Amino acid sequence: MIMEKVYEPARRVLTFGLLAILLAVIYVYSCANIQHYTAYMEADIASETLLAQVLYENGHVQPDTWYMSTGRRILSPPMLASFLYGPTGGNLNVSVGAACSIMMILLLASMLYFNRQLGLGLMESLVMAVLSFVLSSPANETQRMLFLYSSYYVGHFTCMFLVLAFYARALKEDGLYLPHVLITVPLAIVNGAQGMHASMFFYMPLLGAEILRRLVSFVTKRKNEKNSLTIWVVAISMLSLVSVKIFGDHFAGEVSRNLRHAPEKFFDIVLPFFKEVLGYGRMPWLILIFVLMAVAGYALGIKKFGEKKELWSTLTVPFGVIVVIISTTFTTAEAAPRYYLMQVFCVGIGAALLTELYKHELTLVLTALVIVYGAFSALVFNRELIINDHSAETEYAQIADWMEENGYEYGYSTFDHANTITVISNNAVKVRAVNNFTELKGARWLTDSSWYPPAKDAGGATCYVVSRPHDPEFAEFEKSGKPDIIDKMDFDSFTVYVTDRDYTVWGSD
Repeated sequence: MIMEKVYEPARRVLTFGLLAILLAVIYVYSCANIQHYTAYMEADIASETLLAQVLYENGHVQPDTWYMSTGRRILSPPMLASFLYGPTGGNLNVSVGAACSIMMILLLASMLYFNRQLGLGLMESLVMAVLSFVLSSPANETQRMLFLYSSYYVGHFTCMFLVLAFYARALKEDGLYLPHVLITVPLAIVNGAQGMHASMFFYMPLLGAEILRRLVSFVTKRKNEKNSLTIWVVAISMLSLVSVKIFGDHFAGEVSRNLRHAPEKFFDIVLPFFKEVLGYGRMPWLILIFVLMAVAGYALGIKKFGEKKELWSTLTVPFGVIVVIISTTFTTAEAAPRYYLMQVFCVGIGAALLTELYKHELTLVLTALVIVYGAFSALVFNRELIINDHSAETEYAQIADWMEENGYEYGYSTFDHANTITVISNNAVKVRAVNNFTELKGARWLTDSSWYPPAKDAGGATCYVVSRPHDPEFAEFEKSGKPDIIDKMDFDSFTVYVTDRDYTVWGSD
């Protein structure tokens, strides 16, 4: 062991280095959100962005006219952005980008609060935070779910760490605080109203960890176990599920068992997506070291369960990874890299446990490797998210500029392009989604029925942005609908037809 007079100064230096890296990464993410929001713009993100304006115009309540995807956005950047929309002067992209950055800070705060309840030191907490923030690839699903561009899941995981912090404190102090109950009960209902994700990510895994803890207590004949904690965990877990059934059951599609083809689905779909999350393309040998650190950290943590009961809370995160793998393998539910992003927190927490529980000079070396990886990642993120932002030169931007220069505010395209053009123009032009160019019916997915006739006035010049694969559809519409085309502009992958009026219809259900 290094002499204490060397060991402690080394820890202070490493702590300062970790803090500098964390601040640098937060700065890069914030700059990407606020100043380079459209760098990786695509249809789903653009749709969530437009929801912020819809919420603002409807008094911060999601209206019935909005056709959502897999859940309501309540504890989310679009909701927060709806409060920032006015103060930013109606700047849609800045308001949503700022909301993403604010919620990223809230996520970090909840992570650090959880670490405090675990008894982690500052260096160990920063190891967890840095790894959680950098174990990803630029603009991949992990970053888009947590840190960038509408950040779909940031609200879920902020709640997760808050609930785990309350759970860890209750274990540590052998008692549940009434304010924690008063916070987490409505939180469970709200999370359920947002969809199934929170239950899958942490409520059910937390319930599993608590059941296992009580079983171990029963087997080892530990006495004086209070039932109030278990009742609380069961209550919030069930409330979340019930809330899904009441408010969000219609979000999900049909899901059935997939026992026969489970191995095939695991190796062909689930495992590749699972491996994609941690961004192994960047210094993969270091990522493998961090994974091994996490495994060792959890092993040491399990050994300490008897004397540090709060460490039981850390099992929720790996249990969450397992729950998602099982649910997506043994059912026909959709699999996607975003469902496995709990890996980043799993590795971060495990590595932090190792540095906390194994006081050895080796942990200082491993911490130094976290700093090296974090510094390199910050540089890569800065290059890919900020320096290489060429969104102003894309064909979407060219179309939006042409429409604005010619005074054409309104238009339509298919879902893959419509909202993206709108957001890249920062709402200067409004291109809405249609299912196809033959019938010109509004697409009922991440859109608002008030954007279409008859709710919208059908008068005035209207642009139809037709991508090359849809040229035959628009040609068919020209024959059957005989629109009066008053202007036309060809781009590399699109043709914009300008008609004398709006021929689009919302259509019946």
